[in-house]
Amino acid sequence: MAQLALGDYPDRYRLANELHARPFPVLEPPTRAVLLAIKEPEAAADRDRTADLEHLTALLDRFGAPHPAPGANHYSGALGRAFLKWEMHTEFVTYTLFSGQMGAEPFSDEVFKLFPQDWLAAAPGKLVTSCILWIQPAPPEVMEVMVERDLPVWFDPDSLAASRVSDAEAVVAADFRIDAAGHTRIAVLAKPTIDRHRLGRIVQRLFEIEVYKSMSMLALPQARSVAASVARIDRNLTDSVTAMATGTGREAETLHELLAVSAEIELL
Repeated sequence: MAQLALGDYPDRYRLANELHARPFPVLEPPTRAVLLAIKEPEAAADRDRTADLEHLTALLDRFGAPHPAPGANHYSGALGRAFLKWEMHTEFVTYTLFSGQMGAEPFSDEVFKLFPQDWLAAAPGKLVTSCILWIQPAPPEVMEVMVERDLPVWFDPDSLAASRVSDAEAVVAADFRIDAAGHTRIAVLAKPTIDRHRLGRIVQRLFEIEVYKSMSMLALPQARSVAASVARIDRNLTDSVTAMATGTGREAETLHELLAVSAEIELL
């Protein structure tokens, strides 16, 4: 095939390959997956990313696992009997473990024990969210029974949200609450016919929803704290604009008021 007689944009191939550098997991039921998202409380975008890599490496050394490449922003590989996926984002890092070792309890936090307590305590940041996702095989003849019988037991019925996905090959459910062990829960009831790659994509998207939901909520306390000030500034600004429109002869005073409003907005 003839190539175009046109120079490539710098890093064209590297950037195209980046789309495939973080492949979706390939999963089949039954599987339990757990997620940790860790973020520095202040100036997270400007944090020392070397500390993130060193923390990952310290975990890998506990299991004799290979190290990531220098400067890497993602890693995946075996971690004991589980499989680890690590990703560095602009403001946070995520650790995801996948395990086929299923206990008797649907949302047992047994897999979390692969993260040593002293290693967790040394994390460069604070926990934004931790999540347990349970993939349970659900043949068509029992899926509706599980939806009606099990989901209200696993989740708070008043907060439960569930949906069929992937051409009704699976049902996903969550209540967006933190359980007694400190984790949010997500259930995936999957038919035996579901494609393993498709199931992996579903799980990845569900974890992304959980992480970015949690990240977006971090701004809520600050938004509430400035709400009263914003309402007052809005009233003052309305008064100033009205004075300008009616031509009351207070131009100098109105200009001073607008400058004061501008300065207060800058301080929010």
